[in-house]
Amino acid sequence: MRLGLLYFQGKGGGSGSTIGPLGLSYLSAILKRDLHFKDEDIVLEVDDPERLLRHGPDIIGMTSFTETFEHVMRHARWLKRMAPEIPIIVGGEHISAAPESLPEEVDIGVIGEGEITLRELMELYLNKQATPENLEKVQGIVFWHEGKRVQTPPRPWMMELDELPKPDRALIHRPDQLWQQPLFTARGCPYQCTYCASTRFWQRTRYHSIPRIIEEIEDIVRDYPQQTLIAINDDLFPLNRKRLRTVVEAIRAKGLHRKVGFTLNTRANVFDTEIVELIAAMNGQIIGFGFESASDKILKQLKGKTTAREALRALQLCERYGIAVVGSYMVGSPDETWEDLARTWWFIRNNRDRIWKLSVLISTPYPGTEFWHEAQERKLVDENFQRWNALDLSLEPGETVYLNQHIDARSFVPVYEHFRHFQSQPENDRQAFTDMHIKRAYYQYLYGRIKAQVGVASVLLLSAQNLGTWDHFEEEQLDFLPVADGTTDLESLGETRYERIVLLHALEKLRDPVTCLQTLRNKHLAEGGEIIAISYNVRHLSVLYHLLRGSWQLTPFSVQEQGACRFFSPQGLKSLLESQELVVHESEFLRFGQASFKPFQEQVLPLLESLGLPPSEEQEAFSLWLRACPQNAPRVENPFQTVSRELNIGQHGIHEAVLAIPHSH
Repeated sequence: MRLGLLYFQGKGGGSGSTIGPLGLSYLSAILKRDLHFKDEDIVLEVDDPERLLRHGPDIIGMTSFTETFEHVMRHARWLKRMAPEIPIIVGGEHISAAPESLPEEVDIGVIGEGEITLRELMELYLNKQATPENLEKVQGIVFWHEGKRVQTPPRPWMMELDELPKPDRALIHRPDQLWQQPLFTARGCPYQCTYCASTRFWQRTRYHSIPRIIEEIEDIVRDYPQQTLIAINDDLFPLNRKRLRTVVEAIRAKGLHRKVGFTLNTRANVFDTEIVELIAAMNGQIIGFGFESASDKILKQLKGKTTAREALRALQLCERYGIAVVGSYMVGSPDETWEDLARTWWFIRNNRDRIWKLSVLISTPYPGTEFWHEAQERKLVDENFQRWNALDLSLEPGETVYLNQHIDARSFVPVYEHFRHFQSQPENDRQAFTDMHIKRAYYQYLYGRIKAQVGVASVLLLSAQNLGTWDHFEEEQLDFLPVADGTTDLESLGETRYERIVLLHALEKLRDPVTCLQTLRNKHLAEGGEIIAISYNVRHLSVLYHLLRGSWQLTPFSVQEQGACRFFSPQGLKSLLESQELVVHESEFLRFGQASFKPFQEQVLPLLESLGLPPSEEQEAFSLWLRACPQNAPRVENPFQTVSRELNIGQHGIHEAVLAIPHSH
């Protein structure tokens, strides 16, 4: 017997859809394990029922999300015309939430988790026993009998997820799709957001064991070595703090954090410094947040225990730890006013640079949600509603089921368009993520250099970002002090003194770097200790390029003005250190040898020459590295020297080349 699976991607599909439908892989795996299906017995096609029929399936299965359910109905009608003898089974979130919407062209709808249910159904079809009497004994389905829908009792939720076989990942490894292999470590979410259909589909939270999680990660790393990121598709991955800590320890113990990165979803109200450090330690690179609104009133109605202040804290933490944020907002909820919208608009406006990929969606009533029940009470939908395409999270007056009670739909259209201007563009997203990888590699290079120079010394690191210090330093060896909002909490250090104090892109972020340096030198630098200052170079050619253009382009090859209070030239940074009676005994220029900067050079160098300013080595330096010690410290063995290093980013990080060591002076 051959099962043909038909998957619909909808508006968000095509080349932009990169996460494979792992639910289908679970279905395939259980049929192969329990009913001895072979690879050729299960075929998958995407948005192409004609091609599916050419495989000669005996049973057809389709997934159902609300926004694609009209596709399901249309293709089911076509399939029944072309092959009326083939039974059609539909599963997924939509039919689970609205079994009463099962169209006549579909024979059976699977409600809730489908693995065990599909196995029982396929067993009936294999034995030619799929009679109405036997179907009534299968829990968790709805089917047609004598012109009426028959719904059976619900199937209990599977509590031991490890009893499921590992998903059949080969099913979704397709040359015609850009699907990445995702991972479920749990199912379910304890929160009951008023707009969310997913939590009602999965119900209470259940977990895979840690060994099972590690085994699946190892499978992906081994079988799909080209995949650099694994999407953890849990609704709320860091929900259980103790479990998260155990997962991270297991990932690091196997060295998997060095082989692959992770993306995951969480909520702002459960996100704090401990959580972000754990996520960063497992090489978490992207976190998805459903921010929804910046009005606490609306957030309380939508999500319960979440505030705009918590959203801001989450963004600041992700920025500090170099984790990209995917943020979604929802406008047009029933009680949202102009004031609520203004709060959200300004929050996004003020924090747009902290959100890598942003989407703004229209509040939409999905079946099974509180929004749906409200829409029913207000007669916006009825029991015969079938315009499922209208529930695709976009706004089309006269088509969209519009929920807001304070602003009419036509007046809301220009407001919605203003919000949509904030949304990301795919080409910009790709470049921004590449830039983040470069910046992460740059910081990892710096940590390695610092570690090599300080040895076993006690280290204080001041920085606006912490991009993985734990991969280089033991916990007891290094104290990390964040720089945020132009300041840092030096009082928290007490009387502790350090053999090395590292100012990693910190001085340009401080409102008062002089007082900070003074305090560090006098109170926290141990006798014989040393300060290492690393700063962006304001004389870098890209700075001049952007000034001449009248606009900034944020790339890892340019000084980024976001969050900076000032910039330093080599002499300016040296003078600042010397003003605090610190002797600079080593200076390095760090250059990027990447081709990405070549267009800048080609445009700026002729301008410099026309102004009679020949290019200098300083202008090619992306950042500066200065080592200094107090004037009363023992004389440094080596006289002052300047070293120029070119950094080249490869597959395994940054490689350096010492370009020149000018004579001592």
